[in-house]
Amino acid sequence: MKICIYDKKRRLLKERHVDFDNLMLEAQGKFNSDPVSAASEIIQSQFEEEGVGLSSKLLFELQKKIGKVASSGDDSLGIDIIGGVNIKPKKHTQGDRLDMNQSELFERSIEYPNIAFKEIYNSLVGLDAAKERLVKEAIFLISPEALEKWSKDKHKGKKIFAVKTVEQRSPFLIFGGDVGTGKTALAESIGNAISETIHKAVKLFRLSIMTRGGGIVGEMTKLITAAFKTIEAEANSLGFPVILLLDEADALAQSREAVQMHHEDRAGVNALIQGIDRIRMNTKTALIIFCTNRLSAIDPAVRRRAADIFEFKRPAKEQRKALFIQYLPELNLKTEEIEKLVSLTGESNNRKYAFSYSDIVNKLIPNAVFSSYPNKALTFEALKKAAQETIPTAPFMER
Repeated sequence: MKICIYDKKRRLLKERHVDFDNLMLEAQGKFNSDPVSAASEIIQSQFEEEGVGLSSKLLFELQKKIGKVASSGDDSLGIDIIGGVNIKPKKHTQGDRLDMNQSELFERSIEYPNIAFKEIYNSLVGLDAAKERLVKEAIFLISPEALEKWSKDKHKGKKIFAVKTVEQRSPFLIFGGDVGTGKTALAESIGNAISETIHKAVKLFRLSIMTRGGGIVGEMTKLITAAFKTIEAEANSLGFPVILLLDEADALAQSREAVQMHHEDRAGVNALIQGIDRIRMNTKTALIIFCTNRLSAIDPAVRRRAADIFEFKRPAKEQRKALFIQYLPELNLKTEEIEKLVSLTGESNNRKYAFSYSDIVNKLIPNAVFSSYPNKALTFEALKKAAQETIPTAPFMER
């Protein structure tokens, strides 16, 4: 549904495209009575934030027209309001933009540079190509001045037109792939690599899965909207890049095509889409990263907005070899011993899948250490036994 506000001379002041179903769900969740009146007040508030005011008379007119759309069930009807005025946009305080404590919206925040996450980033061997591409993508999306500088340095002082194709994309990336393949570890540590590259601080906020809410109508939409508004405000006030990370993104961004999907979940997906679009339009220093084991379950409209989708797979032979070399340098393992460990962690007759990164780093090697402590040194034999006895995580099977 399109809502247009004109001044008394019929000059367009503001145009807004509204998802009517999502609007009514939000109205029902925010007010227990008269959702049409509530919806008109929500729209009025949004226009005021953008510098356009409505008198009480015009608000009543907006309410009548929203009621007409609601009764007809035809949300293709446009709404025109004539007589609006330009006002000074409302300045948001910390309390306004949060509308709740940050702990309700985010599991935690991480500031970079950060030595611990630098070590995590460096430990993710076998992902060099993804790392290099990801750092470039992130810098282009949240530090556009770096791309402009490159253009002028390499093209005789000009900002070439091709740069616009990069600047127009949503600052949104999706990491998809099997469990234990390093998606979340990379997403949480990439901020340090970005910080070191652009020589600026970077801050990451990890969106809490509690934003699903408690099932109350409109609650999930409210929480998601508040989270994105907070990220926007933080990015615009801090003066350095901000990252919003959503792990297990399919829990919030599941396709609205699913027959069994509850209307509250559909509204939540709509809120996610609006949040992504809001960040793209209102800030140049925020990056959104979604991680998921079920890439095909993510709503198509969400996937379409991603500037890039990175797919993560289990480590191949060379990558597993690099892991053993990196984590066991003091053992001076022979080439044939490393090859044996690589073989034991690959596919076999009884198992059609290899070990994941986390299977090797968080299970196999620790199991070998535990079996050796406290009386024996860590040896190839202990590692070999651990490789034979450790049960790797089965691949995530999508239905």
